Amino acid sequence: MSSENKKSNQPIWLYAILGVLAIALVFLLVRNNSMKGDLQQLETEKEMQRMDFQAEVDSLMKVHNELKESYGELSQELAEKDSIIQADAVEIKKLLDSQWDYYRIKKKVASLQNIAQKYVRQMDSLYTVNRELVAENERIREEYQAERRQNTNLTRQKEELANKVNQAATMKLYNYSAQAVRFKGGGKETGTDRADRAERIRIDFTVAANDLIEPGTKLFYVRIADPKRAIISKGKGDEYSFQANGETLQFTELVRVNYDGKETPVRAYYVKSDNYQLMPGTYFIDVYEQGGKLIGQTTIDLK
Repeated sequence: MSSENKKSNQPIWLYAILGVLAIALVFLLVRNNSMKGDLQQLETEKEMQRMDFQAEVDSLMKVHNELKESYGELSQELAEKDSIIQADAVEIKKLLDSQWDYYRIKKKVASLQNIAQKYVRQMDSLYTVNRELVAENERIREEYQAERRQNTNLTRQKEELANKVNQAATMKLYNYSAQAVRFKGGGKETGTDRADRAERIRIDFTVAANDLIEPGTKLFYVRIADPKRAIISKGKGDEYSFQANGETLQFTELVRVNYDGKETPVRAYYVKSDNYQLMPGTYFIDVYEQGGKLIGQTTIDLK
């Protein structure tokens, strides 16, 4: 072959090689663009999945926190389970922000949903039990209040009955009177309204019949106050005093009566001492029974 023919064949092979390289380059460019599109689509799908997971976790935690708030103090009994739910939510958020493992995140979200559902069921159970306990406590409280009211009524009735019995068993006097007297010749007693002539003060009364009072010796305290309201007494010691309504009172005369539950007339005297002179004016004469209750009052006037 001549040198001219060799020179004419060289451009054909060169062009063929260049053509193959050009086709290969175009194929690579097309494939690269296709791979970039696939990667962009994968990134888009990944971001959508991440947003879905995040929305699901946010929704779950919102419901969980609202549930805790609505149950108030009752939710404290499930504090340990609540801390697990909170920790899992934080871990899922970290995975979504820093790593991408679809199946690992999906498994974590499913686990969080399962724990949250158990939390709801247990909270409902606690609420039911607590509501039953509250109802039971209310029933017991109402029964206690009803019993307390009944006991209060019984106590009041007993007190009223006891007061009636005490009042019925109290000594009662009638025909109560007092008079200053002096003695004439032969020891005859006669009344007087003159202070300078009076030697004694006579007190008369009748103790009413009462079957509720136990028979026996009964004590009556006679108190005589002069016109200046000073109590006439034989002394200031305890032997001349008695108790009435929490007070210590002096008496003028102590009268002992043998009482058998029947109507009993009584006469008692205050005998003036030789060194004491009755003064003109009004004398106030009270009679107390031995329990310290005032049961008789009268006055006399002396000139």
